[in-house]
Amino acid sequence: MQELRKEPASNSYQSKKQIDAVAECILGGWQEQSQQYGSVFIQPYDGGKTVFTQSQLEVADLKPIGEVTKIEFRHQGGLFSYRINSRTKVIKRCI
Repeated sequence: MQELRKEPASNSYQSKKQIDAVAECILGGWQEQSQQYGSVFIQPYDGGKTVFTQSQLEVADLKPIGEVTKIEFRHQGGLFSYRINSRTKVIKRCI
């Protein structure tokens, strides 16, 4: 994950929803796809939460910025666009 975080986020989003609600929504949405893409996990990170996939191919960092939850999505290179699109679709649904 640290290697992914050295690069700028692939996608950034903001939500007025509470960080826990957004993180749990992303976790649940990504877990619905776990048959295809593997397990999904959540852990605390830098005052917020991180949702990440097995082998840390995709990472969504969620941080509170005042009244807003900021979401930064990163992924390893070489992933198929349909996989990335399915992950970002879940994030958009949750914000």
